[in-house]
Amino acid sequence: MRRPPTAPSLSGGLRALAARGLALGTTALTTALTMALTMALTMTACQQEKKDLLALPAAYNPAGADLTLNKKNLEAFNLMSKDARRQHLKQLKETPGSFSGQAIFQSGNGLAPTVEDSQHGAYELFAHVPEPPLYEITIDYQIFTTPELGRPLAPNHALQFRGTLVDLRFEDETKPRKITVRVKADSVETITDKTVAGAPAVAPAAPAAPAAPAP
Repeated sequence: MRRPPTAPSLSGGLRALAARGLALGTTALTTALTMALTMALTMTACQQEKKDLLALPAAYNPAGADLTLNKKNLEAFNLMSKDARRQHLKQLKETPGSFSGQAIFQSGNGLAPTVEDSQHGAYELFAHVPEPPLYEITIDYQIFTTPELGRPLAPNHALQFRGTLVDLRFEDETKPRKITVRVKADSVETITDKTVAGAPAVAPAAPAAPAAPAP
């Protein structure tokens, strides 16, 4: 005689419920981990894309390009006596178009005719070199030019320029040491990926800095 089916025991039911809950929990955990991994990969990709967009062009090379204050020339200038520096700067000021540089553009504005500096240009630009070409020596530029050349420039973009030195102040007794340069620029342009490295607008060659004295 067949025995009627018996109801599952309490302990068996609990085990079944526990197994089902574990399965559901594992599925939920897997889903959560998958979503977290997807978000992480997406954020990494976005950050990399942003980094690529903000990457400076290959032609931007204030330390190695053929510039007035590149690493080599700045090292020579740093080792000059005060009299030698004055003579070198005098020569730069007296040679039109002899100063060339690269920097990161910060801001610009027009100059009214009544402003004294307007004698150098109707528009002024402020730029700096974030990574010092030599040691800890920082370089800040005040560039005088025309509104036509200055207005199209975008902040935080690399630029290159060529012109005539107006003034250079080297604070070599402070830490960090600092150079502030004022230039009347005849050529100013944004450096892009299409810019040929080391090729600012054609102009007279800058007087070479005297060679550093032998140790």
